[in-house]
Amino acid sequence: MQYKVVFLTISMLQMSIPKREGHGWRSQTTNMTKVELTKVVLDSNIPNKSLNEIKSVLVSALASHGQLSEALLVYEEIKKAGHNLEPKAVITLIEEFTKFNGELDGLLLLLEEMNDVDYWVDGCFKVIMYCIRNKNLSSTILLFKQLKDKFKNDDLVMEALFDAVFSLIASSESSHLQIGLDLLWAIKDELGLMPSRQCLDFLLSACANAGDLNNARLIWREYEVAGFPYNVLSYLRMYQALLAAGDDRSAHFMLKKIPQDDAEVCSVIIACQETYNDLNSVEEKKKQGKRKKKKERKE
Repeated sequence: MQYKVVFLTISMLQMSIPKREGHGWRSQTTNMTKVELTKVVLDSNIPNKSLNEIKSVLVSALASHGQLSEALLVYEEIKKAGHNLEPKAVITLIEEFTKFNGELDGLLLLLEEMNDVDYWVDGCFKVIMYCIRNKNLSSTILLFKQLKDKFKNDDLVMEALFDAVFSLIASSESSHLQIGLDLLWAIKDELGLMPSRQCLDFLLSACANAGDLNNARLIWREYEVAGFPYNVLSYLRMYQALLAAGDDRSAHFMLKKIPQDDAEVCSVIIACQETYNDLNSVEEKKKQGKRKKKKERKE
């Protein structure tokens, strides 16, 4: 049938469009996609359902190759025709929009487009990670509340999602520590859930990365509140946090609690000592230099 041929053309188009890296050939690619789209729109033999599928494929092709403005034009045509964008195409748009700042409103609208639960959860999580990167706590909590409503009887799913978010925070810059702490309290107070051990582990690592001793001690107490006994990994993370904050005395005390009969554990301890002793040494030299200059100015 003729519509199958057109669908094949669009699929080939999806594979062949080059990524946009400059302005030299962008107009040529755009003109080609418009011609292909015109063929699809004018072909009266294509059933509406198939036409919508074809346009959705085209949206994915354009979006995944950096042509968001063109993809949105096709998307608007689909909406005007009274149809919904296919879930896979919505996910592609979400993935592309999360690469830019200031696109939250558009991302939330895209989420509303999806009725398929599995795709919606996938898209929702991508938007949550976007919110975390942009330090938007209110929208993060709003989306987590929606996820909680969908997984009322599945705590394991929520736990996995929380763990992934706090993993991102731990691997981000130290300035993301605060949204991690705020999210922890919100999970407990607004969602009525208890964070997992891994969430606390990741937050403790974030405190170490930021050299934030006060919050490290705060998270340390949360293990007891949550009923999680301290283990080798938690001791190691707290040891790292103490070294990073320059509290050598407390670090020495914590070191005594860590079993050192494992070669990997010993390697981590040595790495922490080398890293933070060197850093503290550099900081001390800077302080000594400042004191010397201050003394010279007085003289």
